[in-house]
Amino acid sequence: MRMLPGRVLAVYLLGAGAAAAHHLDGSNTRISFEVERLGHDWFSAAFSELSGDFVPAPDGRGGRLSVSVRMASLDSRSPYWSERLRSPQWLDIAHYPEMTFHSTGIELEGTQRAQVLGELTLRGVTRPLRLSISDIDCPEARAAPGADHCRFLGRGMLRRSEFGLPHGFWQGGDVVEIIVRGD
Repeated sequence: MRMLPGRVLAVYLLGAGAAAAHHLDGSNTRISFEVERLGHDWFSAAFSELSGDFVPAPDGRGGRLSVSVRMASLDSRSPYWSERLRSPQWLDIAHYPEMTFHSTGIELEGTQRAQVLGELTLRGVTRPLRLSISDIDCPEARAAPGADHCRFLGRGMLRRSEFGLPHGFWQGGDVVEIIVRGD
């Protein structure tokens, strides 16, 4: 695929002159997480049901990203662990059925990178989260008005302890890597 020139990509991501929202859902966006234990990848899972929008700012400054994830859609590829993570001890999906992220700012770093600053709400606790976005690819056909989305890879880190989630030797480390892929 051909990459867009930096100026065109910046206009597309920041939405100069546009107000159309770009819809995110389970068909074009994947949200997963990985936990390390003793410095090695130990556990991963993904969420299949999500909805959200990227709304460009009409003046070309910033934009807004909002995503809501249905916690019951968690899949760890192990029925035992999927159910355990949904339980009151972990994510407590009966009381907290959704996880949300709302951006507070978007900073471009050249043509293929950006930082999305925002707030993640998980288990009723809201904390800041920074997503580092890379590999941004917006084919010209998608950069036209009414475009659906760009391809990208986003990564962020959170500490389970900040959200009241168990962690330790038997449960894995405190740091969790969040991975967001747009297709």
